[in-house]
Amino acid sequence: MVSRTVKVSGGVFVVVVIIVVVGVLTWALIDHDHGIKEKIYSVEKLVPSSSLHDTVPVFTKIHGVGNMFWWFHHTRALGFTHDHPVILWLDGVTGIPPSLLANFGMFGMYDINLERRPDSWINRYNLLFIDAPLGRGFSHPLSIDKIPNNIDEAAEHLVITLESFYEVMIHFKNTPIYVFGEGHGAQLALALVQKLHQNGDLGMVKGVILGNGLVAPAQTLSKLGFYLEELAYIDGNGRQAIENLTNMISTAEITGRPDLAFELFQTLGHAVNEEAGAVAVNLGHIVQKLTKQSPDGAQDYFGQWEYLQSIDKKLNTNTMNIIIRPMLGVSTTIFYDVHRQHVVNAFRNTLMVPAVDRVEYILNNTDIPVTIYNGNLDAVSNTPGQLEWVNNLNWLGQSAFLESPRLPIFVNGLLEGHFRNSTGLQFYWVNVAGQSAPLDNPVAMDTILRGIIKD
Repeated sequence: MVSRTVKVSGGVFVVVVIIVVVGVLTWALIDHDHGIKEKIYSVEKLVPSSSLHDTVPVFTKIHGVGNMFWWFHHTRALGFTHDHPVILWLDGVTGIPPSLLANFGMFGMYDINLERRPDSWINRYNLLFIDAPLGRGFSHPLSIDKIPNNIDEAAEHLVITLESFYEVMIHFKNTPIYVFGEGHGAQLALALVQKLHQNGDLGMVKGVILGNGLVAPAQTLSKLGFYLEELAYIDGNGRQAIENLTNMISTAEITGRPDLAFELFQTLGHAVNEEAGAVAVNLGHIVQKLTKQSPDGAQDYFGQWEYLQSIDKKLNTNTMNIIIRPMLGVSTTIFYDVHRQHVVNAFRNTLMVPAVDRVEYILNNTDIPVTIYNGNLDAVSNTPGQLEWVNNLNWLGQSAFLESPRLPIFVNGLLEGHFRNSTGLQFYWVNVAGQSAPLDNPVAMDTILRGIIKD
């Protein structure tokens, strides 16, 4: 894919050799002192057991940095697999890594009991899960200081990982690919597509899709107090308490203190339940019934683990370490998501920085459509707050987007949501869904997928 310049110290003469092998560019660095050729990255193709056939788990080894884990699932649709689109799924810093949540929890080929999922997205699409940033899931750094601390560095790792994907899966070079980002993964998806465009290497990217995205977290939270009061979780006094906190978060972000904004952001669960009087609310799935003793949402990053475990207690890191890891052939020295808090700490100075400019960049500089969907039961990425930034985007098609009608989504006679569609930008309101709409309302997401991919 993208050519790169590699510098070697000590005055060693460097020759970059470009070899065309079945249409794929391969980069090599020739060390004349030792006669060794070494790529910028290498790949280790893991061999799953027979019960996980039709999947391809791989480590992309980025030299001097660490190992990015990606897992590819071939579609079960009729015909050649590379004739069907690839869905790339990213979850980001605070979410649950795709190899667990999206894969086993939502729409992958198998559920956590390793039973075929009858309504899996592989019935129509190829699936590519990447544990990112480095340090999440099975992706592991050589050392803690190698974990990226900003979205651009994480996106560069994704670019290299995609290069390795196309090297291993050569036949998918000309297959349409759609980049999905859930939660903070929305920032990863935007940064990846932007970087590919800047590198002149968009290839077959046909869409970027943001699900309950932390695209402008401080601005989105400006409607949290309103959202909770309208749903009767808090009263007027509680709303004032929440708005005092969200105003502090916004001020910190605007005045160049994203680190402080993130520290305050982490207190949301405590503030809503203890100070505003909601008592036992899961901010990621507002209608989940909790006890007073339920884990603090701040420690669980707004209840995603709490909610997932309420659905199936096997969906956890222990299962990934004890059952999935040996099946994939992953070393016993690698523990699933063990660096989660290190990754959070690395991003504490950048996570709250808005990525609205990246949305505008894609809309203004590429032909790639941006699709946004939002579950109405997510208080953190609450829909009224998301519309605060969506309705104020600066791009040529904004007027047409705002003037387009909001239409209902009916499935089998039931109202599953609404959508507003224009050339370049689409927004979907998803009913009865929290942080992870594919988990909560798969029927609505199936319709949305068809609208995005038009298959």
